Amino acid sequence: MVRSGVPTAIDCLVLTPVGPRSRPSYVADTIASFRYYMPESSTAMVVVDDSRTPAMQRAIPAFANVHWLTATDLVPTSGADHNTRGILLLKQLRALEVISRDLDWRCLLRLDDDALFIGPSPHHDALTYFAEHPAIGMLGAYLRRGDGSDKRPSLAKQRRRLLRQILSADGLKRPRMSWFLARLLVRAASRGYTLGHMCTGGALFLSRAAYQGFQPLWQHGGALLRGSRLADDLLLAVLTGAAGFGLADFSDADQIMAINWRGLPMPLDELVHRKKKLVHPVKDPADPAREGAVRAFFRERRTSTR
Repeated sequence: MVRSGVPTAIDCLVLTPVGPRSRPSYVADTIASFRYYMPESSTAMVVVDDSRTPAMQRAIPAFANVHWLTATDLVPTSGADHNTRGILLLKQLRALEVISRDLDWRCLLRLDDDALFIGPSPHHDALTYFAEHPAIGMLGAYLRRGDGSDKRPSLAKQRRRLLRQILSADGLKRPRMSWFLARLLVRAASRGYTLGHMCTGGALFLSRAAYQGFQPLWQHGGALLRGSRLADDLLLAVLTGAAGFGLADFSDADQIMAINWRGLPMPLDELVHRKKKLVHPVKDPADPAREGAVRAFFRERRTSTR
């Protein structure tokens, strides 16, 4: 990464964490989908590499608008770090602090490595939405999944997880973390956030205004959350709410995202017919061969329309 002293203005920054179980060929395919559908001149991707082996980056070609940051350099770990949830958020937000010295982005797309771009420039749709709804800071599969089903029962479970984190024996062992999280929740609730509400983290957009809104809160005590057992997408939603911003669906039937937690939201030909631009997840734990087949389908589409 070349530092010029003046950050380069871009429209969208894509943040993708990869871990020890990530397959280099699949990460390369997700990067290829980004480079095909996102304009190189106004977008960039940062890969937060937590694979803990140099083999991941060596296996993937270098591109000018794809930056690699090593997670253990951002957040040194120790034998005491048995939990990967809270520390995953810490690694991503540290990566954002580093990359934002060089790139002045307008919106962020947090993207898992088992997600794909399948249509052009989804960030244009997100930026338009944020401009028309400035009170919204996060877009994705919010109250409804990409298959149209209601997420609210699962969000109620997330609410219970939040409260358990504070009140459980695990939370009581970390009183500073619990106190910081409790203060975030009180602040977020006072600004209209409903406890447990979140967008599915496989692919979600965050506005720059929301990020700048919660940065002071994060810098004040966010490192305390490294021991949290809460998912990073839930904690990111809490921070967004604490900054005074709302969440909104962007993954319903006629919207550009097709985001489920598990299982493709709809058949492949329907994703194409509905002109979806982002899909998650392409993997299926019950059928390991499924991910390769789905990726091959969309790779063929990229090849045939080149």
